[in-house]
Amino acid sequence: MIEAVTAEAVCKRYGAVPVLEGASLAFRRGETLALLGRNGAGKTTLVKILAAALAKDGGRVAVLGWDLDRAPEQVQHLCGYVGQDSERSAYPRLTVRENLRFFGALRGLRRRQVDARIAVLAGELGFEDRLDALFGTLSGGQKQTAIIARALLHDPPVALLDEPTKGLDPVAAARVRGFLRRQVRSGMALLLTSHILGDVDALADRVALVHGGSVPVSGTPAALLGAVGAADVVEVERASLTARARARLSALATVVRVLDADPEWMGCAIRDPVAGLASILAVLQAEGLQASFRQRAVTLQDAVLEHLSALDARVAA
Repeated sequence: MIEAVTAEAVCKRYGAVPVLEGASLAFRRGETLALLGRNGAGKTTLVKILAAALAKDGGRVAVLGWDLDRAPEQVQHLCGYVGQDSERSAYPRLTVRENLRFFGALRGLRRRQVDARIAVLAGELGFEDRLDALFGTLSGGQKQTAIIARALLHDPPVALLDEPTKGLDPVAAARVRGFLRRQVRSGMALLLTSHILGDVDALADRVALVHGGSVPVSGTPAALLGAVGAADVVEVERASLTARARARLSALATVVRVLDADPEWMGCAIRDPVAGLASILAVLQAEGLQASFRQRAVTLQDAVLEHLSALDARVAA
């Protein structure tokens, strides 16, 4: 099966500053790939390049077999793109309907086609009552919903969405996620970036991490979780712990690794939830500490942070 989108060794510099250095990824129709990484890692730059909205300095990009360098207009037509600047993605003095009609015409759609598609998207995304409101009067979340509709107006086979649920309330975000899931099941290829890992949990078939200008880690959410090597985490309040207690907890045979991302809680990743918790409580009792603790399942956020920390350590070495 042909990949919907392929990026090979993509490079981009801003002046003397390298942002992407050999970034590669691929995903297919009927699949959602979540692109994750820290702020400034290059996620938005890579998405813009894939959408033919930003020129690359090196590498190769193909969308459904069309080479970006040879057919940029065809690539743009095949992709629905949502960037992070919703304020500038539509005309504030036009209504939502007028904006969508205008951008639909630019896509080559006839008025009847555009109006039919607007009706479908407004129903799916829940903004029927805002169609005749001026875009400039909408809330941030309502603007974001309208921009998602604009991107998918021509029913593209590929969607490239940079923080698609940014600014949406929980109900609107759930509607957007549900709509995107249905689109992917119908054969759309979806690439999204998000700092909202609930979106990733709900949508992603695979996850790719951007780090150091490349994409060194890619796999299913389950594979990334499995790399943590634990099923549960016992978190102990750091303020209640002495240095000796922290050292003893870190050395426990039942603790696979210590998760250090949270400044308020020491996370002890454990394989056996019963034996692991018992050993941690035994240390606290032996040290005479009345420490608050809580137990939870390992999350995708834990896995992503562990992978990023390991990549940091590899670069430092």
